[in-house]
Amino acid sequence: MTENQRIALALGCILLWLLWVVDLYLQYRRTLRSADRLQLSQVEDSVLIAYASQSGTAATLARQSADHLGASQPVTLLPLSQVSSDTLRTVRKALFVVATYGEGEPPDNGQRFARKFLGHSSGASGEVATLDLSHLSYSVVALGDSTYERFCAFGQRLFDGMAALGARALNPLHKVDRAQGDTGALASVMPAWFRASPAMTHDRAPPAKQPVIWWRLAERGLLNTGSPGAPLFELTLRAVSDWPRWRAGDVFELQPRQPRAVVADWLARHQLDANEWVVVGGRGQTLQAWLRERRLPGGRFSREKLLCGDFSEFPLLPMREYSVASCSAEKALKLIVRQQADSHGNLGLGSGWLTEFCEVGELFGGRLRENSHCHTPDHSRSLLMVGAGSGLAGLRAQLAERAAEASVQGGAGPVWLVYGERRAESDRPLAREVETWQQLGIISRCDRVFSRGASDQPGYVQDVLAAHAQDLCRFLARGADIYVCGNRDGMGQGVDRVLRQQLGDREVTSLLENGRYRRDLY
Repeated sequence: MTENQRIALALGCILLWLLWVVDLYLQYRRTLRSADRLQLSQVEDSVLIAYASQSGTAATLARQSADHLGASQPVTLLPLSQVSSDTLRTVRKALFVVATYGEGEPPDNGQRFARKFLGHSSGASGEVATLDLSHLSYSVVALGDSTYERFCAFGQRLFDGMAALGARALNPLHKVDRAQGDTGALASVMPAWFRASPAMTHDRAPPAKQPVIWWRLAERGLLNTGSPGAPLFELTLRAVSDWPRWRAGDVFELQPRQPRAVVADWLARHQLDANEWVVVGGRGQTLQAWLRERRLPGGRFSREKLLCGDFSEFPLLPMREYSVASCSAEKALKLIVRQQADSHGNLGLGSGWLTEFCEVGELFGGRLRENSHCHTPDHSRSLLMVGAGSGLAGLRAQLAERAAEASVQGGAGPVWLVYGERRAESDRPLAREVETWQQLGIISRCDRVFSRGASDQPGYVQDVLAAHAQDLCRFLARGADIYVCGNRDGMGQGVDRVLRQQLGDREVTSLLENGRYRRDLY
């Protein structure tokens, strides 16, 4: 065979290979189009339930809504970030369950939707200008906290924005106030058409969240002896019955209790026997025990109803939320809690109970809530972890989960930890654990920063990031994720500002929308 013949044969083989690749690609495109048509057909026949959630409450409510509505009709459940123009054009009925983050902002997984469909100039040009939603009927359940000035602002913006695109509201905007403890039974927070669905009328309406289980305080330790700041405690809890599972990033919801002395004094003033045995729903305990979880009225109440187990005049104390500080593999639920006090020195409802009034060994109620928004999907990726104060809870949980996974599977990516506190002499919580994780290679770099440190040193975590901007950009350029935990005002906003200054708004927005920049802020 001549040289020219060999070249011709090679070119012929390459051509045949290219034709085969093109055919495979065309088959793949046809399969995608068929799948898209099938998906849109399924969406068209179902109720869309879309959620935007920062701490997991709205996501949990949306998932449970989908579970129970799905018993009687098809349901499509999506985070708001995955709701497209095609989805909105196809679906006929939608329920939006959305939280409001910060001062009226959408949660991170609602920002893309807000920018695309709810912007001030959305009707001016582009795809949204031609989006006609006159076929769509919708309801919005807005979760918020009335102690904030812009209560349920994103829910209102979504409600008005859908109407501006021609959709028809089935109900007025339904606001759920966390400050008033409104997030109770699922049926009570859903709009009228949902409550009237067969799944809700033919069966008993289920609770919106996992039931409260009993926990025992196993250990409590002060982490910052001598600190100029408020006391910071590490608490170890153990479940009394079946051991629940959770992920780093999840939330512990505490059912606080009144101090024994407060309830005993109230009962004595009303001449009631603290040891009176009261049975409710097959469960019996003393009157004092029942009342420790409830608000004590200052005015008149019915003694007869109270002694018969009717606590309608004694509502439960509102739940308090804390980021978990451990992983399931540790077989202990840890919390890191800053003791809070008002201007009169009265301790906070939740932090006071956990750090002062609860006795070691005592039982109390609580439950775990999934917050997938703050889960780390791949511990082999590099991770920049930033936090301050009690934000150490979320950081510790991520590190513990990473270490547990590395011990089983290996291959955990490098971690750059930046953590801020007040004073170097007194504020080095979990120093030994951090050193151990450094020795094991879980933490590759650790920068501790102190707001009351030497004058020539950066005072806050955002200052460290700004001072090491080149290291920051190089670390993130290698594909690192970002996890920030702590107070939103000050620390959280400062970190976000530095990231945008160094990376640009577009890149930071992309990291948020793709789940690579996760914020556990409060």
